[in-house]
Amino acid sequence: MRVAVVLAAVAVVAGCTASGTAVPSPTAFARGDRPMAPLAGGPLTGSGLRLLVTGDRAYLLEVDSGRRTAIEGLPSGRQYWGFVAGRRTVVAAVKPGRRDPGRFHVLDGVRARPLADGVWAFASRDGRGVWVTRTAGSRCELREFTFAGTASRPGFPVGCDEAPFADSELGLLANRNDGTMAVLSRDGGRPLSVSRDEPGWQVLGTTRRPAVALVRSVGAGGRESLALLDPATRRATPVGSPATEGRSVVAVPDPAGRLLAVRFGDPAFPGPRQYLDVWVLEIGTLRWTRLPSMPVPASIKTASMAWTPDGRLVLTGDYVMTDKVYPAESDYASMVVDWRPGERALRVRRLPVARGEIAILAPR
Repeated sequence: MRVAVVLAAVAVVAGCTASGTAVPSPTAFARGDRPMAPLAGGPLTGSGLRLLVTGDRAYLLEVDSGRRTAIEGLPSGRQYWGFVAGRRTVVAAVKPGRRDPGRFHVLDGVRARPLADGVWAFASRDGRGVWVTRTAGSRCELREFTFAGTASRPGFPVGCDEAPFADSELGLLANRNDGTMAVLSRDGGRPLSVSRDEPGWQVLGTTRRPAVALVRSVGAGGRESLALLDPATRRATPVGSPATEGRSVVAVPDPAGRLLAVRFGDPAFPGPRQYLDVWVLEIGTLRWTRLPSMPVPASIKTASMAWTPDGRLVLTGDYVMTDKVYPAESDYASMVVDWRPGERALRVRRLPVARGEIAILAPR
């Protein structure tokens, strides 16, 4: 099973700036060492945010107070990771260094209740359950479960060279060994077309109301193209890219379905730093807004991005807090970022989280 491919995937418009002026064409990738300003913003207080923190341990963290609450009911001696499905939080427990299936748990308050065993899982599109990939010998199966742990539809075989990782308006998204993306039917897993206009589109994210998908295609010379795709007609409308030195990674819709927060990154920016850049696309006007303080040096594999129910964008991860091209380990800090569209500055707070632990926004 290409679990590594899935992990890499979840590591995953005519442009205008916040003031509405035209965005220049994308800049060339940087060459040579040069400084990059670190994350900056005002103090974050009274946020009401709660995070799930995972790694060698799993706990809930209240951002404002710093209070940690251990999650009850998880097996000990495991590696943990998690994700959000609708208004629920799911935590996986996996034996370190083993290829055995892990066990997925759904949180009821601060207690973890076993849900299903498998090698990977992701949220159902409607937020009412999870999809779990399981192996049986040389075969692989994908099945959807409710939060009660019962199958909500019959499972079906999937190629073990495919790695389903998301449920979208287009269908189930899966990464293949050859680097392409497949879209599969929820009933039976048959392949579906992504677009009628051009092959090779990869889906970055989708909204539900109105239903629209942001997709990308990489052409000759590595040049990236973006488009908005209508899931009903499979028609793609080309959109311009913002001025960034990163490649698009993932798009996350806001609760109203009007905005897509798009994360761009470069894992090999000059020096050992990595490049993180976040823009927000307004679907109705096709305008881009770059978040204040962006781009910044950060650890891409720890980066997380989500919207709160009241329309704030929250970023978490390990950020390089100096402008050094060759930062030391002590130059990294786990940070949480809070921003509301239209604001001219971020609000930031350092988290009491160990280097390498992953923090994600957790619903209450």
